[in-house]
Amino acid sequence: MSEKRKSDPPASLFVDSGELPWRESPHPGVEWKKLRFDGQGSVVLLRFAPGASYGAHRHPEGEEYWVIEGSIIDGGRAYGPGTWIEHPPGSVHRPRSAEGCLLLVRLPAPIEPIGPAAAL
Repeated sequence: MSEKRKSDPPASLFVDSGELPWRESPHPGVEWKKLRFDGQGSVVLLRFAPGASYGAHRHPEGEEYWVIEGSIIDGGRAYGPGTWIEHPPGSVHRPRSAEGCLLLVRLPAPIEPIGPAAAL
């Protein structure tokens, strides 16, 4: 076995999301799976049951997400499969889903809950 040198490229990361458990969030009907977390940023799968909503929150470093299945309502508009959304640093929103959805979310920094959900 050889030693890892500083000049060696980083190792690739492979995650089988089907092997990961769904975790409950503080928001009823919203579950998540952690694909990657590096101490600051993360990549997660986020699943909304029909009618579920995520509490209002701020993204200090922004957010990117891709709608895989279903539709998400964000900023008063519904977005369906294949839609990619990027929120800038400091943005605030409260997404919800009427029919349910599955999202792939990348967060460069943890979110900041706003309002009553912040007490959870």
